[in-house]
Amino acid sequence: MRVLLLNQFYRPDVAATGQLLADLGEGLATREHEVHVLCSRGSYGGGDGKFAAEQVLNGVRVHRVGATGFGRARSLGRIVDYLSFYLLALWRALSLPRMDVCVALTTPPFIGLVGLVLRVLKGTRLVLWTMDLYPEVPVAFGVLKRDGLVYRLLAWLSRRIYGNASRIISLGEVMSGRLIEAGANPNRITTVHNWSPGEVVQPGGPR
Repeated sequence: MRVLLLNQFYRPDVAATGQLLADLGEGLATREHEVHVLCSRGSYGGGDGKFAAEQVLNGVRVHRVGATGFGRARSLGRIVDYLSFYLLALWRALSLPRMDVCVALTTPPFIGLVGLVLRVLKGTRLVLWTMDLYPEVPVAFGVLKRDGLVYRLLAWLSRRIYGNASRIISLGEVMSGRLIEAGANPNRITTVHNWSPGEVVQPGGPR
C-alpha cells in the first residue's frame, strides 16, 4: 500500500506531531508499505531551508516544500507560514504518484483539505488524525466568535473534511465527543491515545 503522511513538521524537527508521525511512518515502512511524507523545510521554531528537500529516513520518503519559516512568535508570521504551506503542499501532493491513503494531521489547521482534493481527483482515501479541533480552539481563546461569519465558514470546512474522511483518529473520549458535536460520523471515529516517542524513553539508573 502507498501511504502519504501530511503534516507541516516531521522528524528530525522537534515538533511533537512530527515525532509521532515519524513513529507511524517508520512502523508502516517496516511492514513493507511505501510511505511518503509531505512536510515543510522550515522548522517549528522558525527559519527556512533547514532540512533537505528530498530525503529517505528509515525507509520513509520525505518530501519537503519551501514554505515560509517565520515561526510561531507572531500570529501574522504563523498565518503566512500556514498559507504558503497549503499552496505548496497541494501542488506537490498532486505531482506525487497516486496514494492509496492520505493520513492528514491538523498542523496547519484544515490541511486535511489537501487530502480531500486527493480524494476527489485521485480516489485517495483520507484518514484525519485530529491533534487539535478547529475552529473550536480559536473560539476557546477568544480569537473568534461562535456566532461570527468566519467561525461559520471554518465550521463548514471542518464538516466537509469530517464527512469525507474514511476514518478519523481521536486522541481520547472527550475529543471524540467534541468531534461528533462538530459533525463527524461516530462510526468512523477511532480513539488512539498519544504516546511518548521511543527515542525519548531511556533506561534509568537504580534510583
